Amino acid sequence: MSRVYRSWVETYQDQAWSLARHLLRDAAEAEDATQEAFIKLWDNREAIDPERVRPWLMKVTRNACLDRLRRRRPEVALEDVDLIASGEPLADAEQGELGSWLRRAIEGLKEPYRSLVLLRDVQQHSYEEVAGATDLSLTQVKVYLHRARKQLREELAEVRP
Repeated sequence: MSRVYRSWVETYQDQAWSLARHLLRDAAEAEDATQEAFIKLWDNREAIDPERVRPWLMKVTRNACLDRLRRRRPEVALEDVDLIASGEPLADAEQGELGSWLRRAIEGLKEPYRSLVLLRDVQQHSYEEVAGATDLSLTQVKVYLHRARKQLREELAEVRP
């Protein structure tokens, strides 16, 4: 295995698995989707610009997950999603309730809104990386994220006075 590929795996495996886990809600399936993405990365390692590996890998991982979701019916819900980017659990009960609400609200979003929120707001990817991972223009990403966040705000307004 090449040293460069090994460094890509070490650098991006957690991010790819996290995205797959968020989308698929199943650790074993997330591992499979992530492995598929890294196999594609290996197969295309010579053709990929080293500066674009992260968005390329997130795109391939997302597509692998969407393919798996299409094969399943009905659509899955998000469950046990750690929405804190640092990985720290929510501390108090109110934040715990808010986290539960947020998981359910994100679960209710349709694609591509759900993927956009996960990639940009949960995993903190740049807008450009999100655009690359979703095959959307930068403008589309911003517009769709605005709509997704508006939906989330409206739902939060119904939950909280």
